[in-house]
Amino acid sequence: MTVRPHGLPWRSGDFRLLVAGQTVTQLGTDVTAIAFPLIAVLLLDATPLQLGVLVAVQNGAFLLLGVPAGVWLDRRRLRPVLITTDLVRSAALVTVTVAAALGRLTLPLLMATAAVMAAMRVLFDIGHQSYLPKVLNRTDLLRGNCTLETVRSSGQVAGPSLGGWLTQLVGATNTLIVDAVSFLVSAACLARIRVREPMPRQPARAGTLHQAREGLAFVLRDPVLRAIAATSALVNVLFTAATALIILFLVDTVGVAPGAVGVLLSAAPAAALLGAVTAGRLARRVGLARVIWLSVAVSSPFNLLVPLTGRGWGLAFFVVGLLGSGIGQVVYGIAQTTYRQATVPARLQCRVNATMRFLVMGALPLGGLLGGALGETLGVRPTLLVIGVGLALAPVPLLLSPLRHAREVDDLTPPAVGAATTPAAPRRASRTAATITARAAVRRPPRRADVAGPETGTTCRAGGPVRLGPGSAGRGPGSAGSRAGGRPDRGRSPGRRRP
Repeated sequence: MTVRPHGLPWRSGDFRLLVAGQTVTQLGTDVTAIAFPLIAVLLLDATPLQLGVLVAVQNGAFLLLGVPAGVWLDRRRLRPVLITTDLVRSAALVTVTVAAALGRLTLPLLMATAAVMAAMRVLFDIGHQSYLPKVLNRTDLLRGNCTLETVRSSGQVAGPSLGGWLTQLVGATNTLIVDAVSFLVSAACLARIRVREPMPRQPARAGTLHQAREGLAFVLRDPVLRAIAATSALVNVLFTAATALIILFLVDTVGVAPGAVGVLLSAAPAAALLGAVTAGRLARRVGLARVIWLSVAVSSPFNLLVPLTGRGWGLAFFVVGLLGSGIGQVVYGIAQTTYRQATVPARLQCRVNATMRFLVMGALPLGGLLGGALGETLGVRPTLLVIGVGLALAPVPLLLSPLRHAREVDDLTPPAVGAATTPAAPRRASRTAATITARAAVRRPPRRADVAGPETGTTCRAGGPVRLGPGSAGRGPGSAGSRAGGRPDRGRSPGRRRP
């Protein structure tokens, strides 16, 4: 058994390797996202329509492959899959570079490579999110997610600019060689992880459709996951609608110079970094379950400042609106991801993560159409005001869910999927057993064997509740099964009495 140290995630060498792999992979993905369109424009003279198709290929894989990928991943060990996706992406980028060097690069080949890269990204993102609970203890998931979100946000800040700079320095296709090397580095880091990952148990009914329905049913049956999916989907639709109009709003309506637009929009990735840095501290202070709804409820009204943007000092409304809403969204994302990792059964992790991504990201195409239609009908500034009102109301599903009355994850009861598969089942079982024992103690006088305390029957750790909140790291999960003097009952088998 691999020992996973408690406390700071950085104490785990496996976690450091996981973060290193995620860092270079994220940077390579963000560089490729800008390098492919540049190659299409500079080398292949792509038309606007062809560029639109290329971008759609790069971003449409989650909608088409997300749910089947979750089913497929739940049947396999995740680390070999993560390594394979990095190797395939590296080979795909080398193929484009070689084809360009031989003068054989075509737009269909570039799009086919983009499709392979997108499919591998789906497998990596879902698998990586589901692999984290296998590397870290449950109490360390929040800090681990904060670290990974910081890496992701940093890649969003540095990736596009690095891609443009590398393209100018070494050429568009040579930039892909740098990306290919980054994926090889990621694969090497993942290959060094030592934590043992058991082979998932194959279900009796292994049909893809049945297993996909099982993941969807788990999400719909859990009122918290249901509320998270509804709020996230609404926020994504409205944010996408705003994104479709925001540049037109700044340039035509407000009169911002094109060069200043990029500076203003850089507030979004800056907000992501600030949110990633503060998420862990906020969750520990107010409670992980509470911060899920509180982060969105507090930050969403900041979007109402964006339509008030004007020239000069009026641009501050735009910056404050983007920073306030962006920080809250990142804190919310980290908190709800940690909730899923802590409560969803291991055998359903990939399917639930894939289902959530499908429900949340599948609505993105609707946002662009909605923004364009409302912009034509109402005008750009009134449309942004309507979107701001919608975003301010987006937390309503969360406020109507059990999250409203909970502070920590353990205050919530996940939906039952069978006593043997639900992580919360051992906790409920231990509480039930404790209740029965207490009632029995009232009915009969204690025997000598009872005074020593109940046996837990476990060999690794007791099944007591682990709270993801302040002070939880210092309390052992087996405290309910220890003696009054604080020493665990050792060396005695259940039912054995002293002579």
